[in-house]
Amino acid sequence: MKTFVVVLLATLCAASGEALLSVGMKQFGDVSAHGGAAPWRMLGMFANPKVVLGVCLMVGFFSLYSAALSWADLSFVQPLTAMTFVFGALIARYMIGEQVSAWRWAGIALICAGVFVLSRDPSQLTVTP
Repeated sequence: MKTFVVVLLATLCAASGEALLSVGMKQFGDVSAHGGAAPWRMLGMFANPKVVLGVCLMVGFFSLYSAALSWADLSFVQPLTAMTFVFGALIARYMIGEQVSAWRWAGIALICAGVFVLSRDPSQLTVTP
């Protein structure tokens, strides 16, 4: 249960961070308009607070994900992160106002079914440390 809760929080961080990055980068504009995609030319994106907060949330995801990997198998933890797609679509639709097609919702339903099946596995570790 601990793994599931931590990964759930991690995926919320990831989806929120990705949404903020999306909004912030749309405000920043096309990266090619800033002299191309060279890393040093894109540093201006960090002047946008949404981009900075998005990056911070992605760091939060990585930290929580790393913690979950410290006590459970990759083959258990990593598929649970698919919930990021669910949260991302919900945020995109209801907070950003993007259109999410029926095909995307169908795919999200399949992801939810897969996460449910995976969560039923009582064994989170192949070998006890």
